[in-house]
Amino acid sequence: MERKDLLDALKSEHLTLSCMESLTGGMFASAFTSIPGASAVFLGGAVTYTDEAKERFGVKKSVISRFGAISKECAKEMALKASLFFQSDCSVSFTGNAGPDAQEGKDVGLVYVGVKVRDVLYTYQLNLEGDREEIRKQCVDFAFQTLIDKIQKKYI
Repeated sequence: MERKDLLDALKSEHLTLSCMESLTGGMFASAFTSIPGASAVFLGGAVTYTDEAKERFGVKKSVISRFGAISKECAKEMALKASLFFQSDCSVSFTGNAGPDAQEGKDVGLVYVGVKVRDVLYTYQLNLEGDREEIRKQCVDFAFQTLIDKIQKKYI
């Protein structure tokens, strides 16, 4: 997969993109905006590393309280709120534990990725292995490939 394939897919479908990142700390936005021409479709991103930051972007406190920040429900909220805040057609979110220790009683490598393409929202649970940097990179790679697949398959 070439990362430029995501830019090309978004452009061909006249779609815009945003993100809300936690464990990836801006890695997705950095990777996407390093592609020449990304400004044609990328509207913005937020690094919401704390629960409070997630809440400031509209993630419901009740979701975090009930399910935790490391949850499918939180990833879903993050993707929805990123799309709403930036007024984008597509969005991606990342929340999880890249290590080095368990958080919220959840193991290192447990990650949730939210992917929104137009009005369809997908959430994925990943159980990744590796060190902190490898886990974060795998998240970003997964999001690039998943967005490309969903856009090229016309949102199926």
